Amino acid sequence: MIKLVKILPLLAALAFLPGAAAAQEGSPWQWQLSLLIDTPGNAMYMPAAVAFDRESERYYAVDTGRNRLVSFNRQGELLRAFTADDRLQAPFDMVRLDDGRLWVVEKGRNSLTLIDIGARKVTPHTLHDGDRLVFPHRIALGEGKLHVLDRASGQILRLNADLGVEQRFRCRDCLGGISDFVISNGEIWALETRDRKIYRFADDGAISQTISLDQEASFPVSLALDGGGFVYVLDRQRNSILTYDENGRFRYRFLGPGHARGQLHFPRQLRFDPWGRLCVVDEGNGRVEIYSR
Repeated sequence: MIKLVKILPLLAALAFLPGAAAAQEGSPWQWQLSLLIDTPGNAMYMPAAVAFDRESERYYAVDTGRNRLVSFNRQGELLRAFTADDRLQAPFDMVRLDDGRLWVVEKGRNSLTLIDIGARKVTPHTLHDGDRLVFPHRIALGEGKLHVLDRASGQILRLNADLGVEQRFRCRDCLGGISDFVISNGEIWALETRDRKIYRFADDGAISQTISLDQEASFPVSLALDGGGFVYVLDRQRNSILTYDENGRFRYRFLGPGHARGQLHFPRQLRFDPWGRLCVVDEGNGRVEIYSR
């Protein structure tokens, strides 16, 4: 861990090497900018997620290794690093509500934490599903309701206003449980890493479609959907992104391993921002890479 901290400034410098800006031949995606801190000793360390503020045109990077949330403007300029007065403990994911409050997954204390920055108020919540303790992993908002991926059970839980479980989304035949999910047009798209499959859930929890990633994916960890029906899958082991059409047919792969611009090193999460750009949380390189087409 110490060695990685020491080489992060070098990795940040390598990110600006010319010649790697193009995503990959045959891919329409081009590198646009990086969200990073290039100050020696202060670079992001093991960022795990990215979130968005459409109204203020901001990005939030969840900097797990340094226990903080880092905001950037739409042009990628650093705005602020927020630690909640050093009370955050291994933040891993977050969503921003319309009123500005933040829901943050804190792995350090197994909490779903509500943060009111204006009031300087931090409220941790421990979740239960019946008698069982919930271990939040990923979160998302759908129709104004929180959805939480429980790492222990591998299922997605839709919560009511009191943080009680009102619906479950699960795959009974999955070997490893769900590892990531996104919500699109009222449906949940969930990734199962071990089986290398994507499951599409209706609002009532029923599975309406299954997509097999076959041998194209080695270790898929995250997914994202664009407005045209294409599904993008992040392969952490091969440091690349795979693209499938809405029928699950593989179309192309882009990006590859490394530390220069347009390359990845153990990426963690894939999301589309509100402006149609593809964001890759590049954990090993301590940055978020943003691509457009």
